[in-house]
Amino acid sequence: MPVLTRDDYNRYSRQLLVAEMDEHKQQALRLADAVIVGLGGLGCAVAPYLAGAGVGRLRLIDGDEVELSNLPRQPLYGERDLGEAKARVASLRLRDMNRTLSVQCYATRVVESNAESLLQGASVVLDCTDNMASRQLINRVCYQLGVPLISGAASGMQGQLLMLHPDQTHGCYRCLYAPEQSEPNTCLAQGILGPVVGIVGTAQALQALLFMTSMAPPNWGELRLFDGLSGQWQALKVPSLKGCPVCGERNADYS
Repeated sequence: MPVLTRDDYNRYSRQLLVAEMDEHKQQALRLADAVIVGLGGLGCAVAPYLAGAGVGRLRLIDGDEVELSNLPRQPLYGERDLGEAKARVASLRLRDMNRTLSVQCYATRVVESNAESLLQGASVVLDCTDNMASRQLINRVCYQLGVPLISGAASGMQGQLLMLHPDQTHGCYRCLYAPEQSEPNTCLAQGILGPVVGIVGTAQALQALLFMTSMAPPNWGELRLFDGLSGQWQALKVPSLKGCPVCGERNADYS
């Protein structure tokens, strides 16, 4: 495992002072490979914190371009970036933050034909997308590949965080929402207040860092619901849906 340099000690000095952190955990971050799917409000909160913490390889995936309506809640972008690919702009910003990292950008959506190749080999996938079809696909492919998944969502004043591990006995996103269900509330329909989506994205980043450093295992199979009006979180366990076509084969106990 590579040794930390003097610049590493300077750059990461504050997080290395945290009691639960140490040089070995910092090196583990350097060797990690995190995939961020979606570079909207959630992804713009997740990506800088992972880059700043020293995650060695980041894969950024988003097929959208920067629009004026993005700017209030997506701080990686500015007016000069309007019309540019989000993945490209975000990768440039993150490289400015931390030149020691490998940042790969994919200006594309995750679809059936590319999902496996884009997510293959990841230490963890962070789903920061904004629609059910993408979340269902990412959930299914992560289970096929055996890759842990931390999914976020936010609309209006509400947010949710879902932590899934294919090797654990719990339900998955498919157990919560059947594909034929109507689309859950979205920010396009309900609007969104910037700090709400930022809080959920920051929580995603924290859970990813805790997992990649082994500081604390996430509560896999837990759905956390955030109420922006009260500032309160509620935690619920996600049970396995009997016969789920995604996680059913991995979960012997459907109770």
